[in-house]
Amino acid sequence: MSSPKSPAPSEEGSPNPLNALLGATLAVGLGYGFFQLLLSMLANLPPVNLEAGSLTRGISILVRYLVVGSVSLMTFMFAMVGLGLAAYGVQLLGERLKASLRKAA
Repeated sequence: MSSPKSPAPSEEGSPNPLNALLGATLAVGLGYGFFQLLLSMLANLPPVNLEAGSLTRGISILVRYLVVGSVSLMTFMFAMVGLGLAAYGVQLLGERLKASLRKAA
């Protein structure tokens, strides 16, 4: 029995600096959008009613923390992914420049 050979790596599947930088732009754009949403939420959320019952006040605070925390987490996640993709794009660009300089020499 012969094992099936895997196809040779093509240019389509290889990492591309332009694709990495495009992904970084998209991720940072989404992170900025979530940041604007977070600022809007913080500015427009009504204050917690201190005269309400203990259970009502506790649920209100819990929901507020969950919503604000989730949007904060998404903001940070997209910003970090964008930063990582930008660094990866710069690394790929450097590797391609080194490879082209080696070929020229």
